[in-house]
Amino acid sequence: MDSFIDARKKACPIPFMLAKQQIDLGNTDFVIEVDNQVALENLRRLARSQNYTIDTVDEGSDFKVRFRGSGAHPEMENITEPLLSCSPVNNTWALFIVKPTIGDGDLELGRNLMQMFLYTLDQGTDLPTSVILMNKGVLLATEDELSATTLKSLQAKGCELLVCGTGLNFYQLVDKLQVGTISNMYDISKRMLAAGKVIAL
Repeated sequence: MDSFIDARKKACPIPFMLAKQQIDLGNTDFVIEVDNQVALENLRRLARSQNYTIDTVDEGSDFKVRFRGSGAHPEMENITEPLLSCSPVNNTWALFIVKPTIGDGDLELGRNLMQMFLYTLDQGTDLPTSVILMNKGVLLATEDELSATTLKSLQAKGCELLVCGTGLNFYQLVDKLQVGTISNMYDISKRMLAAGKVIAL
């Protein structure tokens, strides 16, 4: 084993990026230690995308993750399916949602408007390539049953749903995630830069 990386108490996506650096250097045997489930899930996805195998040792609230690989790995743009180009494509778009409501007025009205917007979007044909939930937007995939059902339908139709792991951790909602992939700032920024346009709510 060549390297040990202590990534505990490091904010997302730092543990992910530290592991990525080792892979980019061609390191085929290293251990990275993290202190939360979100970081662990991101490392698992990284390993799968780069043809590395991992062994995980659960040490209470901490996880030691050992990466082992052949040294040959695909490009990082392949980290999340479906594969996307890093060059903007005019006919693709991403939906970026940072709160569970539309507008700043009455909260119940705002929630209803968001639910209706997602439902209307799901019924149409011009679907986003990616739906990105960040900050309080993660509530749509965890505590809002109606919105979560609609998001499941969008995902089934091919929309990639990325849910910010930092937000899930902050609001203590990791165990309540109903739909989508726990993601990080690296993946999210890639999806936004790859889209022909980004619509923010």
